Amino acid sequence: MHNPGVLLTGKKAGNWYIQTLDALKKNKPHFDYNILQVDFYPINALLPYKMEEAAKLLEPYFAILESRHHPYILANITLHEAVQYFSFTPKYFISIETILKHESIKSFLKTAILGTKFTMNHSYIPSLLPDTKLVPLAEDIQEDIETLRKVYYHSTNKKLAIQIFSQLNDLEIDCYIIACTELALALDDSEMNLTTINLPALQCQLFVQGVFKT
Repeated sequence: MHNPGVLLTGKKAGNWYIQTLDALKKNKPHFDYNILQVDFYPINALLPYKMEEAAKLLEPYFAILESRHHPYILANITLHEAVQYFSFTPKYFISIETILKHESIKSFLKTAILGTKFTMNHSYIPSLLPDTKLVPLAEDIQEDIETLRKVYYHSTNKKLAIQIFSQLNDLEIDCYIIACTELALALDDSEMNLTTINLPALQCQLFVQGVFKT
């Protein structure tokens, strides 16, 4: 018997997803999930500029979970973009596109994207939010965010997380879209009370809540 599934990629991000899901499911005694580990190294080597090639390596894992007819999530926000290059349209995948449609961002709010430097300057997430007022962050702030993301890919640095998120809290931004799992880790560490649409966290919440039933 198959359960809902989680596609794991990088080790640290994967651990965060498992810890988050296990905390959420404490109040859902009948909920459980299966893990499918992706061979991430060759995929990661193609990111972010060779997304179509990365899609070819990722697609077989999606095919496995599609065949199980249960909802599933991908523990890597950047890779969600690759799904558009698959040879099929996933039916059971809880994508960030689905999440953003589920969330309502008021059009008058000044909103900024926090992710890899590529993500913050790329058209993919803005294309999912045509009615949202997205504010580009200054180059020096983007560099700080990129540095923080790279630190949290391998380890942690609470002092740095507090410093960067405090800086973001001082900007005239109403809402931040957390579009990177490493930054979700850093946000947890910073304990800052920013207004966010935390895509990794929302993906986990909707997955456990069973919002998307099959």
